Amino acid sequence: MTFRISDLLIRGCLIIIGLTEVAHLAGCLLGWSFLAVTELLLAEIAVAVLVLILSGLIAHKNSIIGKPAPENSKTSGRQQILTVVLVFFILLQVLWILTGGRVWTDGDMTLETVNTFLKENSIYTVDPLTGEPYTQGMSFRLKLLCLPTLYGTISHWSGMAPETVVYRLIPCLTLCMGYLAYGRLGAVLFDHNREKCNIFLIIVGILFCAGTYMPGVDGFDIFYGGFRGVTIRAAVLLPYLFSCLFERKYLGAVLCILAEACMVWTLYGAGVCLLVTLAWVALRWLWTMCSRSDHKKTQAVKTAPGEEDAE
Repeated sequence: MTFRISDLLIRGCLIIIGLTEVAHLAGCLLGWSFLAVTELLLAEIAVAVLVLILSGLIAHKNSIIGKPAPENSKTSGRQQILTVVLVFFILLQVLWILTGGRVWTDGDMTLETVNTFLKENSIYTVDPLTGEPYTQGMSFRLKLLCLPTLYGTISHWSGMAPETVVYRLIPCLTLCMGYLAYGRLGAVLFDHNREKCNIFLIIVGILFCAGTYMPGVDGFDIFYGGFRGVTIRAAVLLPYLFSCLFERKYLGAVLCILAEACMVWTLYGAGVCLLVTLAWVALRWLWTMCSRSDHKKTQAVKTAPGEEDAE
């Protein structure tokens, strides 16, 4: 076991989304008030944080036992410069989100839904656009999406305005979690070479900035719609999913699949993360079969008499 703070933070966020779904279902199916749902969610998070801290300390202790002290790297100075550039770049992007006036809200009712939850003290009983009770009901799959409940809980217990939470705080967290997820992917791709990982993350940040020209591009979605579930999926879940698949950490892959089902409209829970995982498993199985076939052919050639001897 190795201790990685990025894994702990990302998986912690995914677990919080899952716990939010549990509390959210209590409000939807059992008719609990929104206040009761927030209290249940806070109790769940408190227990989960305690468990994560204890497991992280145990993993950290196991990882440092018998591990020799790292040698000084010849490129430590260059690594420090790249780290400073990366941190400065991230801070500029966070400032961009906090001070930006544009928000992409086309076809989105997240803020209106959060305001309805807080005002009515209930979950999905009033149409957020009209303020009137639902006359024809709404899709049960849509009711399962729990991000408005999470944002409303943060707003209720922090005292922050819902608009600040949805349009400022959450996009900043999405950006930071995205860098952590791509950092894990870079560590896998470049064999934990910190210098190459920093260069990789700087390139990712540049692409984020260059991709602000239209909706649907990761950069635009992060800076102008970081509160959306599809943005969290693209910026956090997918890169972290690939890193987990590369390292064969299938628990992390399962968390990504479940988190997507809780916050993005999917076909009965079968979203992009599940399709990527199934494709990955199929490719690995095909690669294994081809490798075994090549190995058997090689063994057959070695055991068969040589053509030169036959001649």
